[in-house]
Amino acid sequence: MSARLGGERRWRLAVIAITVLAVVVRLVIIDHSHGGSNLQIYTYFSRLALHGTNPFNPPGHGPINPVHSNSPPFEVAVFTGLLAIHDSPTTLRLFFVLGDAAVLLLIGLRFPRPRSWRAAFMVFYAFNPFVLLSWTAYAQDKTLLFFGIAALILALERGREWAAWLALTALAAFKFLGAFAFPTLALHWYRRRRWWALAPVAAFVVVLALSNLPWFPRSLDAFSRRNDLLAFNPPIHVTPTILLAKIGIYAPIEAKVLPVLMTIAVLALYAVRRIDIREAMAWSLFAGYVFLPDTDFDRVLLITLPFVLLLELSLGRWVVVWVITCVAALAAQVATHGVPHGLSAVAGTLRSVFPREGTVLNLLWMNLFTVLVLAYYLVDRRAGRAPVGDLVP
Repeated sequence: MSARLGGERRWRLAVIAITVLAVVVRLVIIDHSHGGSNLQIYTYFSRLALHGTNPFNPPGHGPINPVHSNSPPFEVAVFTGLLAIHDSPTTLRLFFVLGDAAVLLLIGLRFPRPRSWRAAFMVFYAFNPFVLLSWTAYAQDKTLLFFGIAALILALERGREWAAWLALTALAAFKFLGAFAFPTLALHWYRRRRWWALAPVAAFVVVLALSNLPWFPRSLDAFSRRNDLLAFNPPIHVTPTILLAKIGIYAPIEAKVLPVLMTIAVLALYAVRRIDIREAMAWSLFAGYVFLPDTDFDRVLLITLPFVLLLELSLGRWVVVWVITCVAALAAQVATHGVPHGLSAVAGTLRSVFPREGTVLNLLWMNLFTVLVLAYYLVDRRAGRAPVGDLVP
């Protein structure tokens, strides 16, 4: 018994050490970077709210196009509150780092996985260059969203109904993302609770409605502006729909129809018990972003990591994952900010191998991690290997 307690104590110390070191690495990155365009958007519209201007009715002549005032009012309210404490973009970046720390602690201390699995995932999430570039160097709110996704999967595995609905509601209120998984989760709890499942469904709807009350009714403009962004043609950044545009079969209506069709397909697969609820959640969230015409590599990473939570990765698989993501990080850096100073001697070669955003080659580099993870997932499913972790019956 004492040996087991000692082993648990050492594990907890290791989890805390990895988390602290991950935070330190992120603080160093923050000190040597300025974030990206999304950080400017978060800060600009939240500052408008901080100084008494409706962020959903911004001045037309402002430094950022009003079309980018499309975040849910709940997220804007949270960021405004943070800026009220200290009015600096760094405040938001530190909040995102807290999201990363919460993910690491949740995985390390709470996820029902072998310690070897948790250690491998934690080291990847804490120190992988692609993760650090995508979410820390460019300052993304995706760290908070991924914490919600991880909490959702954990709650489902442990059969904690209200915790699962809380996580999904937070994802929907904070970034609309949870709405894509709502139908499947409702079916899941109907199977378990029958008509008692209407209670969390009703709570989800009520909370989502209340989350839009700040700056109402102009807050509803966020929906129309999101819809305006779906009109991008041709698609930009690293969205897979660029491939459709290259062969001349892309139309903006596809960005609206394809996510709905995929969400229905996921619901159908779950209804006939071909996938479990965790897989259904991962695929539903995937459907929410993969077809958008402006998906960038930060979103690609967000919709890929939930599948990693369900995979049993061997040492060999982890090595391939690390190699692919390190190459993807270099490709992203060259495409967005040019060749790093230390590699100027091979600048021409790097630019030809890792071209600018919007090209097919760049698209392939940025989505290769996703393709790899989904390939592992499909191979395991074909071999009859269920996702790692047990669901509470």
